[in-house]
Amino acid sequence: MPRTPAAEAGETPRRIRSAAIGLFAERGFHGTGIRDIAAQSGVTLSSLYHHFGSKDDLLVAIMIASTEPLRRAAEEACQVLQPPPERLAMLIEQHVWVHVTDRLAKIVSDTELRALSGERRERVLDLRDSYEGIWRRTVEDGVAAGTFTVPNAKVLTIGLLEMCTAVSHWFRPGGDLELAELCHTYADGGLALMRAARDGRPVRRADLDIGEPTRFLPN
Repeated sequence: MPRTPAAEAGETPRRIRSAAIGLFAERGFHGTGIRDIAAQSGVTLSSLYHHFGSKDDLLVAIMIASTEPLRRAAEEACQVLQPPPERLAMLIEQHVWVHVTDRLAKIVSDTELRALSGERRERVLDLRDSYEGIWRRTVEDGVAAGTFTVPNAKVLTIGLLEMCTAVSHWFRPGGDLELAELCHTYADGGLALMRAARDGRPVRRADLDIGEPTRFLPN
């Protein structure tokens, strides 16, 4: 079927974002020129500016598009999965899954915040803080319920997030470890870090009926 004007209009910003993600991941934000992005995406400078305004705005758009769906999935998971161990395991698995399947966008989002300032930086930070807050509340709820035993929920939450984020820098599909197995392994590690226990026994990922890591993620 022929492409509609709306589909064509939506394809241009997607091409620009894809080109920018690849270039930012390879060269860094400051090492990439706006003309490089236009040439890589096959659009004119005027078209690029029409869709994104500036290189800084383009970076913000990439970061928002990379983080907002994960935040929404985290909120939905925590509404459906009430016990803290189940919630935490799903948060971990979602995070790991997306940091592998959307690797370059996540690397850009995680490393190029330093390029932003002012309102743009605050907008991205507010979204990140909202997402991190879901994790922290999950850990705090586990501590309050006596399911997790940790001395400092905030510090360990940040540490766990950093550990899960790092998979985008080293994991490659097609090796000895399948992605689903990686997600389960990290969920086990996160539960162990929080000393998750029920009835005096450690909680393992295998004990939890939470579904697959993609359960709450957008298709």
